[in-house]
Amino acid sequence: MLLFIQTGLWAQSVTIHGTAPFSKGFELTAFRYHDCITYNRQLLATDTVKTDGKFTLQFDLKETQRIYLRSNHQKAPLYVEPGHSYEIEFPKKDSSRLFNADIDQDADLYINTSDSTELNWLILDFNRRYDDFWTKNYQSFVIKRMRIPLDSFRRAMNLHYQHVQNPYFHDYLDYSIASTEVSTLESQNFMARDYLYNRKIRYDNYEYMLFFNQFFDKYFYQFMLKPAGAPLFTAINDHGSAAEVMNGLKEAHYLSNDTLRELLILKGLYEIYGNKEFSQQRILGILDDISKKSVVAEHRLIARDIIARYTLLRRGTTAPAFSLPDRNGKTVSLSDFKGKYVYLWFGNFENSGCMSDLKVLEELSRKYPIITVVCILTNDSPEEMKKVFKQNPKFNWVFLQGTGNEALKH
Repeated sequence: MLLFIQTGLWAQSVTIHGTAPFSKGFELTAFRYHDCITYNRQLLATDTVKTDGKFTLQFDLKETQRIYLRSNHQKAPLYVEPGHSYEIEFPKKDSSRLFNADIDQDADLYINTSDSTELNWLILDFNRRYDDFWTKNYQSFVIKRMRIPLDSFRRAMNLHYQHVQNPYFHDYLDYSIASTEVSTLESQNFMARDYLYNRKIRYDNYEYMLFFNQFFDKYFYQFMLKPAGAPLFTAINDHGSAAEVMNGLKEAHYLSNDTLRELLILKGLYEIYGNKEFSQQRILGILDDISKKSVVAEHRLIARDIIARYTLLRRGTTAPAFSLPDRNGKTVSLSDFKGKYVYLWFGNFENSGCMSDLKVLEELSRKYPIITVVCILTNDSPEEMKKVFKQNPKFNWVFLQGTGNEALKH
């Protein structure tokens, strides 16, 4: 008789208190990447920054991971651990940088802690030491002789942080250095030995997956161009067989492990989907097969994310549902317009190009009343909306407030 015991992790609450004095009235959201192949965003929590600049975010988490806080065209990383609370300050926008309303500025949070064992404190401390290492060893990078300095630096850092008990931090240290080795064109055999073989795949670890994506960048397609990989074209385009693709990669370097090989296949199919040499229908079929039959839960999730990414808003598919407040605070859903021709527009009032679009939509709405124009504002505060509507009374069609709704925008 066999007894199967599930040892899954229990989710614990994470609380983030803070101030964002330069985002008053804007929504502040916390999100994570649902997977690190497609980088689809998953909303964790949201709050509107109060008039005193304060906000609170709370959500459940099973494992330590890198998340992002986003507000008012800025996003900043934060490493959070289940069961922990954080006091942070969201920064002022850097006005010296070129501003694009459609692209978030990267920013750094101020984390209020004096605990030198706290994960973010440790990572900041390590990054400063790493920056100092690069300043002193840049010439070695230029002449492609980084292995000895990097090995020495790794040993020194492992010794310096030997008292640290946090396993996530040690993975951060290892894979930050590993990503540097990839960029310096060090031997792949050494890197595979040090960072892939006999190592657990850490799907929720941003640094591990960054290294994985760099190490195997375009590897899948480049292998198919070799004689040993040629049968993969048939396996994909003619048969659409996940099993054949798995078998065809058995002889590829570094991929003797079935789990690693299947993850590489997911990354490879994601990369080649837009390549005209391959049947998109067959690729989607292989992904669908993996999403249903893979023994690895993370792979089933990644396959579903890739399918969603490449089929979203395609002709003949159902438009994603949403419910958002209008300019008067009334909730409006896409289903409210069932049976009508709907023109959906996404934008914001801070972008001059978007404002030009709205002038065109004004004419479209007047000339073709059969079309229902619905404008979803992505980055505007309620105060900014009222100001623009007052200045443009002819903007009298449906406007919805989508600020902070990460799921809608991504």
